[in-house]
Amino acid sequence: MLPPNQARTPVLSAVDRAYTFVADAIISGALAASSLITEGDIAQTLGLSRTPVREAFLALESAGLLRLFPKKGAVVTAIDDDETAELLQVRILLETKAVQLLGERPQHIDAVATELRELIQAQSDAAAAGDLLAYARADHRFHSRIVDETRNRVIDDIYARLGPRLERLVHRVAARDPASIGRLIDEHRLLAEHLHVGDTAAYDRELRSHVESGHRIARAL
Repeated sequence: MLPPNQARTPVLSAVDRAYTFVADAIISGALAASSLITEGDIAQTLGLSRTPVREAFLALESAGLLRLFPKKGAVVTAIDDDETAELLQVRILLETKAVQLLGERPQHIDAVATELRELIQAQSDAAAAGDLLAYARADHRFHSRIVDETRNRVIDDIYARLGPRLERLVHRVAARDPASIGRLIDEHRLLAEHLHVGDTAAYDRELRSHVESGHRIARAL
Protein backbone atom coordinates (compact mmCIF):
# COMPACT_ATOMS: atom_id res chain seq x y z
CA MET A 1 0.00 0.00 0.00
CA LEU A 2 1.25 3.48 -0.87
CA PRO A 3 2.02 5.87 2.00
CA PRO A 4 -0.61 8.60 2.54
CA ASN A 5 -0.42 11.51 0.07
CA GLN A 6 2.05 9.71 -2.20
CA ALA A 7 1.14 10.49 -5.80
CA ARG A 8 0.20 7.55 -7.98
CA THR A 9 1.68 7.36 -11.45
CA PRO A 10 -1.15 7.09 -14.00
CA VAL A 11 -1.14 3.77 -15.84
CA LEU A 12 -1.49 4.33 -19.58
CA SER A 13 -3.35 1.91 -21.77
CA ALA A 14 -1.43 0.29 -24.63
CA VAL A 15 -3.16 2.61 -27.10
CA ASP A 16 -2.25 5.66 -25.02
CA ARG A 17 1.35 4.51 -24.73
CA ALA A 18 1.66 4.17 -28.49
CA TYR A 19 -0.13 7.46 -29.14
CA THR A 20 1.97 9.40 -26.63
CA PHE A 21 5.24 7.89 -27.86
CA VAL A 22 4.61 8.78 -31.50
CA ALA A 23 2.97 12.16 -30.79
CA ASP A 24 5.91 13.23 -28.59
CA ALA A 25 8.35 12.24 -31.31
CA ILE A 26 6.47 14.20 -33.98
CA ILE A 27 5.80 17.30 -31.88
CA SER A 28 9.44 17.45 -30.75
CA GLY A 29 10.76 16.91 -34.27
CA ALA A 30 12.47 13.61 -33.43
CA LEU A 31 10.28 12.21 -36.21
CA ALA A 32 10.63 14.69 -39.04
CA ALA A 33 8.00 15.54 -41.62
CA SER A 34 7.72 12.90 -44.37
CA SER A 35 9.25 10.19 -42.15
CA LEU A 36 7.74 6.76 -42.77
CA ILE A 37 6.84 4.64 -39.75
CA THR A 38 5.08 1.30 -39.47
CA GLU A 39 2.87 -0.37 -36.90
CA GLY A 40 5.45 -3.13 -36.62
CA ASP A 41 8.29 -0.71 -35.84
CA ILE A 42 6.38 1.01 -33.06
CA ALA A 43 4.97 -2.24 -31.68
CA GLN A 44 8.46 -3.72 -31.47
CA THR A 45 9.95 -0.60 -29.87
CA LEU A 46 7.28 -0.48 -27.17
CA GLY A 47 6.80 -4.23 -26.72
CA LEU A 48 3.16 -4.07 -27.81
CA SER A 49 0.98 -5.95 -30.25
CA ARG A 50 0.03 -4.21 -33.47
CA THR A 51 -3.63 -3.77 -32.53
CA PRO A 52 -3.19 -0.89 -30.03
CA VAL A 53 -0.60 0.70 -32.31
CA ARG A 54 -3.09 0.59 -35.18
CA GLU A 55 -5.67 2.36 -33.00
CA ALA A 56 -3.09 4.95 -31.99
CA PHE A 57 -2.19 5.57 -35.65
CA LEU A 58 -5.85 6.21 -36.45
CA ALA A 59 -6.05 8.75 -33.62
CA LEU A 60 -2.83 10.39 -34.78
CA GLU A 61 -4.25 10.68 -38.28
CA SER A 62 -7.37 12.32 -36.84
CA ALA A 63 -5.10 14.75 -35.00
CA GLY A 64 -3.37 15.64 -38.26
CA LEU A 65 0.05 14.25 -37.35
CA LEU A 66 0.07 11.18 -39.59
CA ARG A 67 -1.22 10.20 -43.01
CA LEU A 68 -1.94 6.48 -43.25
CA PHE A 69 -1.22 4.30 -46.26
CA PRO A 70 -2.86 0.85 -45.95
CA LYS A 71 -0.37 -2.04 -45.91
CA LYS A 72 2.56 0.39 -46.20
CA GLY A 73 2.68 2.42 -43.00
CA ALA A 74 2.21 6.04 -42.04
CA VAL A 75 3.93 9.25 -43.09
CA VAL A 76 4.49 12.15 -40.73
CA THR A 77 2.64 15.20 -42.03
CA ALA A 78 4.37 18.47 -42.81
CA ILE A 79 3.45 21.96 -41.57
CA ASP A 80 3.12 24.47 -44.39
CA ASP A 81 2.40 28.20 -44.31
CA ASP A 82 -1.26 27.73 -45.22
CA GLU A 83 -1.87 25.24 -42.41
CA THR A 84 -0.06 27.48 -39.93
CA ALA A 85 -2.21 30.46 -40.90
CA GLU A 86 -5.41 28.42 -40.70
CA LEU A 87 -4.57 26.94 -37.30
CA LEU A 88 -3.81 30.34 -35.84
CA GLN A 89 -6.95 31.83 -37.38
CA VAL A 90 -9.02 29.20 -35.59
CA ARG A 91 -7.23 30.02 -32.34
CA ILE A 92 -8.11 33.71 -32.70
CA LEU A 93 -11.77 33.04 -33.54
CA LEU A 94 -12.34 30.64 -30.66
CA GLU A 95 -10.39 32.57 -28.04
CA THR A 96 -11.96 35.93 -28.75
CA LYS A 97 -15.42 34.37 -28.53
CA ALA A 98 -14.49 32.63 -25.27
CA VAL A 99 -13.26 35.88 -23.71
CA GLN A 100 -16.48 37.63 -24.73
CA LEU A 101 -18.53 34.88 -23.09
CA LEU A 102 -16.40 34.91 -19.96
CA GLY A 103 -17.04 38.65 -19.72
CA GLU A 104 -20.71 37.78 -19.26
CA ARG A 105 -19.77 35.69 -16.19
CA PRO A 106 -17.54 38.12 -14.23
CA GLN A 107 -17.81 36.01 -11.08
CA HIS A 108 -15.63 33.36 -12.77
CA ILE A 109 -12.88 35.65 -14.06
CA ASP A 110 -10.64 35.58 -10.96
CA ALA A 111 -10.51 31.77 -10.94
CA VAL A 112 -9.67 31.59 -14.65
CA ALA A 113 -6.98 34.26 -14.30
CA THR A 114 -5.41 32.30 -11.44
CA GLU A 115 -5.26 29.16 -13.56
CA LEU A 116 -3.70 31.10 -16.42
CA ARG A 117 -0.97 32.45 -14.14
CA GLU A 118 -0.20 28.89 -13.04
CA LEU A 119 0.08 27.77 -16.68
CA ILE A 120 2.36 30.70 -17.47
CA GLN A 121 4.57 29.63 -14.55
CA ALA A 122 4.60 26.08 -15.92
CA GLN A 123 5.73 27.48 -19.26
CA SER A 124 8.47 29.52 -17.63
CA ASP A 125 9.67 26.55 -15.58
CA ALA A 126 9.72 24.27 -18.62
CA ALA A 127 11.63 26.84 -20.67
CA ALA A 128 14.15 27.34 -17.86
CA ALA A 129 14.67 23.58 -17.70
CA GLY A 130 15.11 23.37 -21.48
CA ASP A 131 12.09 21.07 -21.76
CA LEU A 132 10.56 22.43 -24.94
CA LEU A 133 7.97 19.66 -25.18
CA ALA A 134 6.60 20.60 -21.75
CA TYR A 135 6.83 24.26 -22.74
CA ALA A 136 4.79 23.67 -25.91
CA ARG A 137 2.16 21.71 -24.01
CA ALA A 138 1.85 24.39 -21.32
CA ASP A 139 1.46 26.96 -24.09
CA HIS A 140 -1.42 24.96 -25.57
CA ARG A 141 -3.03 24.45 -22.17
CA PHE A 142 -2.97 28.23 -21.66
CA HIS A 143 -4.92 28.88 -24.84
CA SER A 144 -7.10 25.79 -24.36
CA ARG A 145 -8.10 26.95 -20.87
CA ILE A 146 -9.42 30.16 -22.35
CA VAL A 147 -11.31 28.33 -25.11
CA ASP A 148 -12.91 26.17 -22.39
CA GLU A 149 -14.91 29.24 -21.43
CA THR A 150 -17.08 28.85 -24.54
CA ARG A 151 -18.58 25.96 -22.54
CA ASN A 152 -19.37 24.30 -25.83
CA ARG A 153 -18.56 20.60 -26.06
CA VAL A 154 -18.33 20.63 -29.85
CA ILE A 155 -15.75 23.42 -29.73
CA ASP A 156 -13.89 21.60 -26.96
CA ASP A 157 -13.69 18.50 -29.16
CA ILE A 158 -12.49 20.46 -32.17
CA TYR A 159 -9.83 22.31 -30.19
CA ALA A 160 -8.62 19.13 -28.50
CA ARG A 161 -8.03 17.55 -31.92
CA LEU A 162 -6.11 20.63 -33.05
CA GLY A 163 -3.93 20.50 -29.93
CA PRO A 164 -1.10 18.29 -31.19
CA ARG A 165 -0.62 20.39 -34.33
CA LEU A 166 -0.61 23.62 -32.33
CA GLU A 167 1.89 22.12 -29.87
CA ARG A 168 4.06 21.07 -32.79
CA LEU A 169 4.04 24.59 -34.18
CA VAL A 170 4.95 26.13 -30.80
CA HIS A 171 7.74 23.61 -30.29
CA ARG A 172 9.19 24.31 -33.73
CA VAL A 173 9.28 28.07 -33.08
CA ALA A 174 10.85 27.59 -29.63
CA ALA A 175 13.47 25.12 -30.87
CA ARG A 176 14.59 27.24 -33.80
CA ASP A 177 14.25 30.67 -32.21
CA PRO A 178 14.88 30.31 -28.45
CA ALA A 179 15.12 34.09 -28.11
CA SER A 180 11.38 34.31 -28.82
CA ILE A 181 10.39 32.25 -25.76
CA GLY A 182 10.65 34.97 -23.14
CA ARG A 183 8.78 37.47 -25.28
CA LEU A 184 5.96 35.03 -26.05
CA ILE A 185 5.59 34.20 -22.35
CA ASP A 186 5.44 37.93 -21.55
CA GLU A 187 2.68 38.25 -24.13
CA HIS A 188 0.76 35.51 -22.31
CA ARG A 189 1.06 37.58 -19.13
CA LEU A 190 -0.46 40.56 -20.94
CA LEU A 191 -3.30 38.40 -22.25
CA ALA A 192 -4.01 37.09 -18.76
CA GLU A 193 -4.05 40.62 -17.37
CA HIS A 194 -6.44 41.90 -20.05
CA LEU A 195 -8.73 38.97 -19.33
CA HIS A 196 -8.54 39.57 -15.58
CA VAL A 197 -9.60 43.22 -15.83
CA GLY A 198 -12.30 42.40 -18.38
CA ASP A 199 -10.81 44.43 -21.22
CA THR A 200 -12.09 42.38 -24.14
CA ALA A 201 -10.95 44.84 -26.80
CA ALA A 202 -7.38 44.93 -25.45
CA TYR A 203 -7.35 41.13 -25.25
CA ASP A 204 -8.44 40.88 -28.87
CA ARG A 205 -5.70 43.27 -30.02
CA GLU A 206 -2.99 41.57 -27.98
CA LEU A 207 -4.05 38.10 -29.11
CA ARG A 208 -3.89 39.08 -32.77
CA SER A 209 -0.46 40.64 -32.26
CA HIS A 210 0.70 37.56 -30.32
CA VAL A 211 -0.51 35.15 -32.99
CA GLU A 212 0.81 37.23 -35.89
CA SER A 213 4.27 37.47 -34.32
CA GLY A 214 4.33 33.70 -33.83
CA HIS A 215 3.23 33.24 -37.44
CA ARG A 216 6.00 35.52 -38.70
CA ILE A 217 8.57 33.53 -36.74
CA ALA A 218 7.20 30.23 -38.05
CA ARG A 219 7.26 31.43 -41.65
CA ALA A 220 10.84 32.59 -41.29
CA LEU A 221 12.02 29.15 -40.14
